[in-house]
Amino acid sequence: MICIPETTLTLKFRGTEANLLNEMISSGLFNTKSEAIRAAIVNYSLTLGLMERKDIWARIQKFPKRKVSPKQLAKDIEALENS
Repeated sequence: MICIPETTLTLKFRGTEANLLNEMISSGLFNTKSEAIRAAIVNYSLTLGLMERKDIWARIQKFPKRKVSPKQLAKDIEALENS
């Protein structure tokens, strides 16, 4: 079992930052503000050299995989497109 640390934040954005965050959502880049902020933190960590892309990929690979057949995947995608 993987132990994942967790932090909960309440953030208030105003002005340019609020506009940029809303634009990220309205343009479809991200589904939620939380998702956009998480991605920004990872990207900033890469920029600062705190993480490397290969390290991120290694961490992702540790999570359990969803076992799905190509046929089931096609059905799932079609259901999403029709919803």
